[in-house]
Amino acid sequence: MAIPTKKECISLLIKNKTPSKIIRHSKAVCKVAEGIADRLMRKGVKLNKKLVIASALLHDIERDKPQHVAKGARLLKKLGYPEAAEVIRKHSLYKLEQKNRQPRSWEEKIVFYADKRAMGNKVVGLGRRFKSLEKNHNISLKKEFEFTKKIERELLGK
Repeated sequence: MAIPTKKECISLLIKNKTPSKIIRHSKAVCKVAEGIADRLMRKGVKLNKKLVIASALLHDIERDKPQHVAKGARLLKKLGYPEAAEVIRKHSLYKLEQKNRQPRSWEEKIVFYADKRAMGNKVVGLGRRFKSLEKNHNISLKKEFEFTKKIERELLGK
């Protein structure tokens, strides 16, 4: 299966007219994801780091459109990147209680978690990120926060 390089991912984002602030966010997500992947690999975890990097960079390729997760996954599948499409499909907090929406693989968990640690292009703690999301969307994300903390413990041992 094909996995785009970092350079190809940035090119795809630009070609797709993804806003520059979203590209900066995606680069921050990628930085977090790459660090976690390296840490897990040093512990002997087998994962596809190239897939983590590509998925982190492309996770919000359709962010400025409604239903960005599904649209982004469809676009990547159409472009010939089904593995990245599957990882991207699992990065959302939306309907997280449904098992088929939850990240399962290491790659899915890493990208899901890394996205929750990047607020814009800044890396922040989960508490700060979730408070901001709750305030901006005027909703409670208590269950989603607990789910994300569980993923954090799996990935980082916290």
